[in-house]
Amino acid sequence: MKRQYVQIFIKRIPLIGLILLFTPCYAQYQERNEVSFFAGGGYSTLYHYLHQVPDGKFKPGYGGTTGLGYTRFFNDFIGIGTGFEIGYYTAQTTIAQFSDKYSAFDKEDNFEFRYTVDGYSEKQNLWAVNIPLMLHLQLPLLHDDHLCYVALGGRVGFPVRSEYNSSASTYTTSAYYPQYDVLLESPASQGLGVFHNRKYKDELKFHTMYMLSAELGMKWLISNQFSLYTGVYFDFGSHDIYKNKQYEYFLKYSADKPAALPNQSILKSRSNQDNHIDSFAGKVLPNALGIKIRLAFRIPDKGSCCF
Repeated sequence: MKRQYVQIFIKRIPLIGLILLFTPCYAQYQERNEVSFFAGGGYSTLYHYLHQVPDGKFKPGYGGTTGLGYTRFFNDFIGIGTGFEIGYYTAQTTIAQFSDKYSAFDKEDNFEFRYTVDGYSEKQNLWAVNIPLMLHLQLPLLHDDHLCYVALGGRVGFPVRSEYNSSASTYTTSAYYPQYDVLLESPASQGLGVFHNRKYKDELKFHTMYMLSAELGMKWLISNQFSLYTGVYFDFGSHDIYKNKQYEYFLKYSADKPAALPNQSILKSRSNQDNHIDSFAGKVLPNALGIKIRLAFRIPDKGSCCF
């Protein structure tokens, strides 16, 4: 009887060996693949400086990010992460007053179009798809169930939708004809006079965004499969995302529709004073600083990890 049990055991050695071989390998690689869902928000803006408008003020906006992440850990401490994110950025610009003038044509004569804007406000917003690439570092802190983590790297952002919404309390316009030495301040049908509560909106076009990124916080091990990340994140745009060099005058006169008077965004407007050819705003940089929560779960590596 004992001999029979021994023979059965010997026959089962290869199967037992395979189980023992794959079990630690599976457990090891099960720890190394992490998929996560996350959301964050806070200061998320399109930073720009109004260097041509003395009375202009920039106000940072608020937004956020959400998406899916994947991290591949090489060991218990170091990993590489990427993912797919949707980011939202906003900003606001206000100008108490500014004036300008430029040469125009009314289909018959050349003239100097003059205007003054009072109480101007503009909001910009941008939706983008961001692809991160981050080096992930984590270390135990006080207890094995609590890890401190740091992620460093960058993001590439692809603008999907962007626009600006503007309003002004008053536009005051006039037309000066130097050849006749005449200044016209009416009629309104020709875009001349005082116009109240003007509102306008239009699209904005941005280039691909490149951002330096960092994240710092705690990783809470809920179970063998699930973890909760809580931390702060920071993104800094490394270059100007509005590189349109064909800047236009802020208030646009058109001989075909003189009463329309659409205004350009501050980001693509220029002044005729002192022969400025760049925009009111200069560089536009996407920046973000906020709080992020991430729910992560570990999955096994389906590859042949042991050969």
